[in-house]
Amino acid sequence: MFDEKPRPERGLLRTIVIGIFVLALPIALITTTLRVVISEQAVYDYAVRNYGAERASGIPESELISANGEIRNYLANPDTPPLAPQVTDNSGKTISLFSAKEISHMADVRSLVQLMFKVQMVTMALVLTLAVVMIVLWPTRVLAAATLWGGLVMTTVLAMVGALAMTGFDSAWSQFHQLAFTNDLWQLNPMTDHLIQMYPEAYWQDISMSIGGFLLVQALGLTALSTTYLVLTRNTADVIEARERPALPERDGYPRRPQLGPPNPRHYIR
Repeated sequence: MFDEKPRPERGLLRTIVIGIFVLALPIALITTTLRVVISEQAVYDYAVRNYGAERASGIPESELISANGEIRNYLANPDTPPLAPQVTDNSGKTISLFSAKEISHMADVRSLVQLMFKVQMVTMALVLTLAVVMIVLWPTRVLAAATLWGGLVMTTVLAMVGALAMTGFDSAWSQFHQLAFTNDLWQLNPMTDHLIQMYPEAYWQDISMSIGGFLLVQALGLTALSTTYLVLTRNTADVIEARERPALPERDGYPRRPQLGPPNPRHYIR
């Protein structure tokens, strides 16, 4: 009896699973990192404490720090009420921190953030599910190879975005807002609008570079770990492949002689 040939649909299934995993992995890692950053209070407080927010806005730092908590909760939670923080300025007068334009822009930002959170949950669940599928159906090296390609794709994307930002952060930042929003509410005045005084462009440039560097470390780490595993398990994979190789067919009615391995010196020692 001849050995059963591998069915083509099995190879197609593996190609589809690996392809989806490779594309989903960078999205899952990027959105997860952004979710952690957006949900971290220290990220907001760092902007206020290190970029002259009190001087630019005329509002005490403690008041701005308190408002940061409201902003973080507003962005991270979809069920919070409309953003309307009240603060006491340096003259002792209680005022609304943001204008109607700024509040409308923050509503757009929250919609974008909540959409990203949903994408993060879907892609992370997809990556974990596909990883389990690959472990169950195929050798672990398949998952390692898929992770390697995912890391390379992520590294490439980060390199392209970094190169674009290096050509001019102002232009890249404006292009991002034009793509992300359908209005011009994001065009704020640094002389009058407290939102941009609290989070100036210099802050966004620095935080973007930090996030990009952290993501690059993740991508390179996945690539290095996957490559190391593939190299260390290469000999084992070759042995398994040799064992699973089908037997040589008969030729001219006579079975082929098995191929002999190289001589072992121990055979000649008495």
